Amino acid sequence: MDADVMRKVLINFFILLLCAACTKQLDEYTGIFSDGLPIPDKTEIFDLSDGYGTKQIDTFYIDVNDNGTKDTIKRGRFVTSTAHSYTFYDIYLDNGKKLEQLTTLEGADCFLRAYKFQMRPFLITCASRAIGKDYIEPTKVKIEKFEIKDNKIKSVSSREHRPICDVRYLL
Repeated sequence: MDADVMRKVLINFFILLLCAACTKQLDEYTGIFSDGLPIPDKTEIFDLSDGYGTKQIDTFYIDVNDNGTKDTIKRGRFVTSTAHSYTFYDIYLDNGKKLEQLTTLEGADCFLRAYKFQMRPFLITCASRAIGKDYIEPTKVKIEKFEIKDNKIKSVSSREHRPICDVRYLL
């Protein structure tokens, strides 16, 4: 391979590297968000002719209470044909008990409540804030961590954070 061809290959390689780094930075900046749950064990997608209702339910089999058996988390996406759709999380213990439903609170520009799940040890972090004059006005955020003990979701820590619009940036 002659020197000109090698130089072009190297230049294109470095351009691709830079573009990949920029894309990663752009994704983080624009709010690509993961709730921390792994790839679902099962996914159901529903056809909504009017664009309103539960669009998708993902099912995860995860030991959430550290008793050695798999429990179930169902993550559902409820759409409203507006910017105010939400995601809900239903947690079922292996004994059949359903814990409280967790729901996000979403606007066009900001999430006012979001959840992040951590495995081993299993923890749920919730970042939430009150609505201001509208969804986009930043308000103080409460960040709270939960664990499952004695078949209940229990708070283990809580702190306040400065005012922010989209709480997902804190998770």
